[in-house]
Formats: sequence, C-alpha cells, structure tokens
Amino acid sequence: MNLLVSSKKITKSINAISSKSYAHRAIFCSILAKEKSVIEIDTISEDIESSLRVAKDLGCKIEIDNNKYTINPPFRFKDNLTLNVGESGTTLRFLIPLIAAIGKKAKIIRQGSLIGRTNDIYFNILPKHNVNIYEDGNNIFIDGELKAGRFEIEGNISSQFISGMLIATSYLKEESKIIIKNTLESKPYVDMTIDVLNDFNMEIENYKNEYIVRGKLKGNNFIVEKDWSNSLFFIVSGALVKGLNLNSKQGDRLSLEYLEKLGLKNKSKNGIKLEKFKSAESFRIIDAKDMPDAVPILCIISAIINGQTKVINIERLRLKESDRVKSTIKMLRAFGVEVLEEENSFSFSSVDRFSSCKINSYNDHRIAMSAAIATTLSDCEVTILGAECVNKSYVGFFEDFQKLGGIVNVL
Repeated sequence: MNLLVSSKKITKSINAISSKSYAHRAIFCSILAKEKSVIEIDTISEDIESSLRVAKDLGCKIEIDNNKYTINPPFRFKDNLTLNVGESGTTLRFLIPLIAAIGKKAKIIRQGSLIGRTNDIYFNILPKHNVNIYEDGNNIFIDGELKAGRFEIEGNISSQFISGMLIATSYLKEESKIIIKNTLESKPYVDMTIDVLNDFNMEIENYKNEYIVRGKLKGNNFIVEKDWSNSLFFIVSGALVKGLNLNSKQGDRLSLEYLEKLGLKNKSKNGIKLEKFKSAESFRIIDAKDMPDAVPILCIISAIINGQTKVINIERLRLKESDRVKSTIKMLRAFGVEVLEEENSFSFSSVDRFSSCKINSYNDHRIAMSAAIATTLSDCEVTILGAECVNKSYVGFFEDFQKLGGIVNVL
C-alpha cells in the first residue's frame, strides 16, 4: 500500500498504545508458567499476534475477553511442532530457546526480512547444551532438551538473545548463569525482561556481566504498560500523549533527555506534550546503543531544528527490519538533508524545511511512521511506499494520525 501523506501542525491528544516489548515478554512467561495468566493488552499488532499464535500452537488455551487474554499453559506441550513466527524477530528469538527448554522437536517458519536476520548466537550456544539446531531454507529445526548451566552470550549483537535465554532458563529445574561477553547494548530491553520475570515469580540476580536465574515461574495477572517507542512519533509531532509510565524501564523513555537538547521539554501534568523552553544545542549526539528504535524519528526532529547532529553506535541498526542506517540516511536525503556517512556513525546539518518527496519504507515500520511525522514538522507532503509495514507494531497508526489532523490518501 502506497500513501500520500500531508499534514498541519498537530495539537490534539491521544492515548498511548500497549507496549509490544512488554506484551511479548508477558506472553512467553505465561506459556512457561504452571498456572493460568491473564494479560491485559489494549492494542494488538502483527508481532504480538505472532507470539499469541505460537502460544496456541504450543498447546496453550487462550481465551479473549475484550482486552484481556487468559493463557492456560498445557499440562504437556505438543511435540513435532510446526510454528510460524511471521516477521516477528522478538517472537523468533524468544521461541527458539523456549522450544529447547521444553525439550520438543519443532520446525519454525520465518517470513520476509526476518529470514536474513542473524541467529548465529543460538546456533553456537544451544548445541553445547544438548540441543540440535539447524537451518534449511526459510526454516529453523530444533530437537533436544536444554540443559541448565553456564551460557556465554555476545552482548553487542542483540539483547533479544539474552532476553530469550533468561526466559527459557527460568523453566529449567536447575540454576543457570548467563554471562555477557563484550559490551551489553540495548540493556533497557534486558531490564524489561527481568522486570516481567520478577512479576512471574522469578529471581534474577545481576553481578556486572553475569545473570543468575533462580525460582519457579507462576501464573500472573499482568497489565501491559504503554509503549514509549510508538508514542514517540506523536510526541515529536506536538500531540499530547497520555498514559505513559514516566518511570518505565523502556529505553526509548530516554529520548526525552535528548529532546531537551533540542530545546523541547514536557510541560504537561496530564501526559507528555513537548514545548520549546530554550534554544537548541548547536551540536548534539544521538547514541543508538540503548534506543535503536528511536533513531529514525529523532533524526527527523533533529533535521528540522537548527544545529548539527551525529548518530553514533550504529552497528546494530543494520540488523533491524531494514538496514536502518541506510534506510534512515536515504529518508533524510530524500527530505533534502545532506548526510555524511562514516563507518560507525553518520552526521547531518539541519534544514529550514523538508522537501516533498517519495520515501521507500524498506518494510520498516519505524521509517514509514517517521516519514509521515515529518509532514507535521514542515510544509511538505510525502509518498510512502509500502506503508502497510506499520502494522508490525502499530496497526492503527494512520487512523490515529488522521484523528490528530494528518491527511492521508491511498494511491
């Protein structure tokens, strides 16, 4: 689906949607718990649907009552499983070690851009702990029962692998240790995992680069908090966004600190609404290390506020739904921003206004949403190719965008 998007400045309010990251974690903990859990999720995306689908295919009974999902794990998990994770990277990376932990034989089907994203960490670790795993075309095959012990994981590839192992080892009878090699990037996502595991009765001890997993998972009534990643788009547009947890462990909450460097600060007592309170810093740095999902929209707002911006620690951006370094740079250049790309960073100077242009989303929801929000910050219009990719995390994005005053036409 291709869309022509234009807008005027947004001043209305909107309620934040549920956190995709927290929902994934709660669903997978519910699968492994011994009793039923009730998870309250206000909004469902394609990625969350993928996790709910594999829960059902594993043998969980799921009952839905409005926004409450009651998950009853089976007495015995099914075997010889065929599980389709769609294009959800989180679902896949949580599912692989879970299958190993329950000791079942499974075929996992991947789709789209997910097929090319790396899972080498699991291919290196799991065979050392009694699990056979291999790829054949688009599919991953797993067989064997995971043994507790010491797991060494690279911390600079993706935090999803660490979170996946924390959840999986919580099912094992014996204590396990997860050792992080190199620098842990996107630590807030690991903190979120521990937060959810604690709510499901697990004890996770953290000593520097070591996590010790103890306890026994129990069912839980869990309310999924609101999503900072997706709210950030409308926060940047000037809308009042309600319902966010100001003390959240979500890494994208740290974007507020960066936005202050642009002279923008939250002044609302009823939610998050940015107002200008000082002149922007002439030079600012976006560190992608702990908030890779925020980079495209932070680049857009930075490019229209006077000054120079440098984005650092970009290596992991290349491993997202798109190569998010290339797709972000191409988006900025299409809007008329000159970008200097270096090996481990890129930088750009602001412009007075964005050019009307055509943007390829590269099937990356963060690019599509950022491109749409750019029209609220400058007098321009943009054609977005493949705009349906927003369904991955925010099914109602363009509907909400129109409610706030955005103009959207299907081409």
